[in-house]
Amino acid sequence: YEVKRRARHMALPLLVSDVRQLKIVAHIAPAAEALIQQFWPGALTLVLQKQNTVSEIVTGRSGKVAVRMPNHPIPLFLAQSLGAPIVGTSANLSGMPSCQTASDAQKQLGNEIDMIVDGGACPGGLESTIVDVTEEVLKVVREGAIESKSILEVYTAASGHS
Repeated sequence: YEVKRRARHMALPLLVSDVRQLKIVAHIAPAAEALIQQFWPGALTLVLQKQNTVSEIVTGRSGKVAVRMPNHPIPLFLAQSLGAPIVGTSANLSGMPSCQTASDAQKQLGNEIDMIVDGGACPGGLESTIVDVTEEVLKVVREGAIESKSILEVYTAASGHS
């Protein structure tokens, strides 16, 4: 929160290496299952009801947790090696454009951070699509790399909703 100058009410997304880790931090809503099958690992962040294992600091005191399984070997390796999800917010100052390279992150965050792991340029350059599945009606919170249309098609096919 301090390094990013991020407001404390804004939740911090968690990155998981597998569905086992997801179950540690969130209740998997039925609406989420088909989306997980279709879009994970990848650029889909799901907002789910949190398990008691998740600190309210991470959730912005919302009772919900944002979770993603990235399609990149470095965060997957870190979460798998630690045996637990990791915080996976973008490497930028809050409100600023997301950094696409380690050099960009260094310029934006400067001496506020101890280390940068350079995994190469971010593929695609778009943020993840965020979908809240905590309510009866699925809600696309932010459209990113995955179009809302694709999300709704998978959800509709799996649930029978129209």
